[in-house]
Amino acid sequence: MTINPSFPIDATALLTGLSHAAMRQVMLHQAQEHELRVLEDSESAVSIEVPSFGQYRFEPAEGGIHIRISAALPDRLFMLKDSFSETLSQLLPEAAKDLRWSDSATLPNRPPNLHFTRVVSVTPVGTAFLRVRIQADDLSSFQDDAIHFRLLLPAPDCTKPEWPSLAENGATVWPKGEKALHRPAYTTRWIDRQAGLLDFDVFLHDGGRVTNWVRGASIGDLLVIAGPGGGGIPESSKICIFADETAFPAVARILEALPANSTGQVTLIAAQGADCGYPIAAPAGVTLSWLTREEAQDVPRQALTAHREHPDHFLWVASEKSDVTPVREALKADKPAPGTSYIAAYWSKP
Repeated sequence: MTINPSFPIDATALLTGLSHAAMRQVMLHQAQEHELRVLEDSESAVSIEVPSFGQYRFEPAEGGIHIRISAALPDRLFMLKDSFSETLSQLLPEAAKDLRWSDSATLPNRPPNLHFTRVVSVTPVGTAFLRVRIQADDLSSFQDDAIHFRLLLPAPDCTKPEWPSLAENGATVWPKGEKALHRPAYTTRWIDRQAGLLDFDVFLHDGGRVTNWVRGASIGDLLVIAGPGGGGIPESSKICIFADETAFPAVARILEALPANSTGQVTLIAAQGADCGYPIAAPAGVTLSWLTREEAQDVPRQALTAHREHPDHFLWVASEKSDVTPVREALKADKPAPGTSYIAAYWSKP
C-alpha cells in the first residue's frame, strides 16, 4: 500500500470477530452520509478520505479486520480515531471496548485536542456580538482546513469541574451527570499562532449558556476548548452562502480568505438586518444581501434554487435546523460530489 505523503502519521488496530463485508457496508454508508471520498472499494480493501484530515483503510485479516488510520497532524489522527471509536460504540459496543491502537502506549491521559486557555479580552462587535480573545500555549493545529472548535463549559454552579479523559480504546470519556459539560461549536475568527492568541465571536441571545458565560467573563478566566474540527474554508472561488447570525463569524472568515477574483452571492439573515453592525466584507464579484427575519422567506427554497442555477458554485448553508434539514436532504438525494457543499445546523428551536 502506498502511503499518502499528505498524511504521514498513522495508527493501526486489529478488530477480531468482525467480517470485512459487514464493516465495508458500515463505512460506505458513513462515507455517503458525510460526503466523504471513497478511494478504494473492493473485497480486499476499503479506503476513505476525510478531506485535509486523513484516511481510513480497512482490510480483511485472519480472524477479523485490520484498520489503518493516517493523518496530517497528531491531533487530526486522534480525532479520526475518536470518531471511529464513537461509530463503533454505537453499532458494536463490545467490539469498541476491545479496540486497541498501536500508539496507545504513547497517548497522554487527556485528549490531545484539549486546550487550556485564558481570557485576554472581551469587546463588543456590532450590536449583538461580543468578541473573546483567548491565549493558549500551542495553537499550531488551528489551520484553515478546520476553522471550528468547541467550548467546554461546566454548569454555572459547578465549582470543581471535570475535564474529558481517554479510555483504553483511545475514545474520549466525557463527564456525565452534574459534571457534564456544555459543548457548543464556535469559529476561529482570527488567530496568531506564534503568540498563541485566538479570537471568537459570541452572538448574544437571552437565556443562552454561552451568552451568560461571556457576559460574566473576566480577564484571566480559564476557558477550556477542544479542537480544531468541523468544516474549513472552501477551496473554491465560486460560492453561494446562506447564513443567520450564528454563522456570521464563519462567513466573515471564509469571505476574507477568498481569492480577489471570486464570484457568487451571500444572503445574511439577522433580526436587524444590516443594522446588526457585524463587519462582513466580500470580494467585488460576490454580492452581499442583508435580510431581516421577516424578509427571509423560505430559506431552503432560496438555497436550493441558487444551487440549481449555479451548480458549479460551492453551496454553504448554516442556520437554524429547520432551515438546514430540507437543504441537506435534497442534496443527498442528488448525490453531489464530495467537497462541493457545507450544510450545518448551528442551532435548534426549543
